[in-house]
Amino acid sequence: MLKKNNILQILSLSYPILTHIAISQNEFKLALLMLGIIAGLFILNRTKQPEIKPNFFFDLALWTGLIIFAVYIIFVDAIYVALYLPPVLILSFFIFNFAKSLLPGQEALLTKIARVIFHDDGPETAIYTRQVTWLWTCFLILILVETIAISLFAPIEVWSLFTNVLNYLFMCLFFIIEYIYRQFRFGYRYNIFYYLRGLSQVSLKQFL
Repeated sequence: MLKKNNILQILSLSYPILTHIAISQNEFKLALLMLGIIAGLFILNRTKQPEIKPNFFFDLALWTGLIIFAVYIIFVDAIYVALYLPPVLILSFFIFNFAKSLLPGQEALLTKIARVIFHDDGPETAIYTRQVTWLWTCFLILILVETIAISLFAPIEVWSLFTNVLNYLFMCLFFIIEYIYRQFRFGYRYNIFYYLRGLSQVSLKQFL
């Protein structure tokens, strides 16, 4: 039997492609319904886990999304805003945490992941992973700018294609190129499947 957390993970991972399919079929209400279900499950999940420390940025984004969803119930014209906002908030959340880890005296996010998950804490690795954290921060900022620009100047179908499909492919391509370069530079001893398996164990609560 699937647990609530598993259902939430499945819905979250499938949300982009399901949303794009719904939008391409002009089923905007269905896309918005999926967004509302996921947001509701997030809130239920957090209220059931009192050990989770409050995160102002995350909670603000979550409640803003729910307020916009509620506004749509009253004013139908808010549907586009409700669909456009989550990718902007999610990207902003990750950009904020990546950039925060690059402040003086802070351990870069990818440096911490390399140390904790892969037990790789050499000085050369620390320098390299900090540089890669900078690259990911800049890359995500570019994706955010693109997402906002397309939402303002392109039809929603084009926005959905980029936001829910192509941007994830761009991120995968960026990840693969960086991994190949890392193999070439360091002679990385793990194959990409081990690397992905380790990254799948990363807890946002632990690192963000």
